[in-house]
Amino acid sequence: MSKTLYLMRHGQTMFNLRGKVQGASDSPLTELGISQAQKAGQYFKNNNIIFDHLYASSSERACDTLENAVPNTLYQRVKGLKEWSFGLFEGDSKQLLDALWESKDIFGERLVPFGGETHQEVESRLNRTLIDIMEKSNSNTVLAVSHGTAIHAFLGKWIGVTAGNDYFIGNCHILKFEYNHHQFKLIEKVDPIAE
Repeated sequence: MSKTLYLMRHGQTMFNLRGKVQGASDSPLTELGISQAQKAGQYFKNNNIIFDHLYASSSERACDTLENAVPNTLYQRVKGLKEWSFGLFEGDSKQLLDALWESKDIFGERLVPFGGETHQEVESRLNRTLIDIMEKSNSNTVLAVSHGTAIHAFLGKWIGVTAGNDYFIGNCHILKFEYNHHQFKLIEKVDPIAE
């Protein structure tokens, strides 16, 4: 029997606003980020989407996004949903990190000398975590809140990195997947802010 995963990026943060690298570090949601999360919640309500289980990265920005999108609901914090660790680039200008990005493999292994994770590590971590969530849950509909670059790596696993580059994953954008027998199939991307 197939299940449905809604994989959502967190709302805008102070580091997003200031053009700084976040990664494994954290910064709080802005007022706009809170509003984006609330609009995502309204999208779920308008489309009668009810979640059996909810999960968020253990980063504050992901937890706060989930709490604003689906208030007063129990959820589980999962470290495996955290953002790509960018090592020494965290807290610096996003432009420095952008210089290492390549369309063929996102950041590949180029962050390792700076204490960051490899593409394979992030892709494997997200994939393993989301399969575990979908397998251990007897639920049909799951929401998981994660991070832009980690989601990009996960998406590339299932549709190819090149095809994944065609998807901009903005704040509170949602990827809907069908899950069946350890396989994810992308159904659609939703921008609840534009709804």
